Amino acid sequence: MKSHLLADMWTDKHTHAFLQLKIALTTEPVLRGPKYDGTPFVLTTDGCKYGFAGMVTQKHTVILPSGVERTALY
Repeated sequence: MKSHLLADMWTDKHTHAFLQLKIALTTEPVLRGPKYDGTPFVLTTDGCKYGFAGMVTQKHTVILPSGVERTALY
């Protein structure tokens, strides 16, 4: 993360914050492993003349600390 525009301003504090953010985005509850219990997978795709993308998700029921039940895609 040290491009020529950030080289003079980027510090160890920024590196630490970036690594913490990366961990937060790649672990539960944000990212969750698949269930192989018959829960269907959903494939979402998109594309244009500049590129394409896709993602595989599953619906999960999440119970919030307040007791409210929500549907989440992981």
